[in-house]
Amino acid sequence: MPSKEELEELPLDVLAVWCKRVADRPDQCTEAVAANAEKLRRQWFHLQGTPSTSSGVAEQEELERQAELKKRMAEFLAGILLG
Repeated sequence: MPSKEELEELPLDVLAVWCKRVADRPDQCTEAVAANAEKLRRQWFHLQGTPSTSSGVAEQEELERQAELKKRMAEFLAGILLG
């Protein structure tokens, strides 16, 4: 099983796919875990729909949002996979 640090190295879209797999299998986890997985996946989806701007500040904010989401996804998945 990958560690949290290894999960943080994966691209966001891969983490989103793993979250979707957890969300789609509520029979193998609690309903709350499946709901949290779906919530994280939706946050990733909404980030993908955010139009990119040419502003350096806006671009930096977008990168920070992606990094924060990646961290939360990695923590969540590490807890599920290693738990």
